[in-house]
Amino acid sequence: MQKHLATIAIAAGFVALTTFGFFAQSAPPAAAVGGPALGGYCPVAYVAMNHAMKGDAQHKSVHDGKTYHFANADAKKMFDAAPVKYVPAYDGLCATAVAQGMKLPSDPTLFTIHNGRAYLFSAAEAKAMFDRDKAGTISKADAEWPKVNQAK
Repeated sequence: MQKHLATIAIAAGFVALTTFGFFAQSAPPAAAVGGPALGGYCPVAYVAMNHAMKGDAQHKSVHDGKTYHFANADAKKMFDAAPVKYVPAYDGLCATAVAQGMKLPSDPTLFTIHNGRAYLFSAAEAKAMFDRDKAGTISKADAEWPKVNQAK
């Protein structure tokens, strides 16, 4: 019986490590200190084209203290008209990590569009978890967001 319990304990520890371990993988920062938000990727391209596309510093706007770069002048106009529509959820942090109460930068090339909103992720595994239960993950992330957003 003790041998069986020890096996279960080891398995549970392994599951915990593999579940949360991928969050710790290094991901390109969503915004380098002093750099553009989303690592310079165009927020409009996610929603309008379902594509991660680098923006151009010639086409930029500031929203909520963050500088966003856009693929072209039209994308900048679209953003300026409705920034809330294009800014990724949770300020571009990893949505799956936010659902777990963690504040982790995302890889701006890993994203999902759900109900017209962009969600970014720190790793492919985080994106896969989100994609398996979008509504559930969003519900958890929405509940955790006020706490995560205040964390330094």
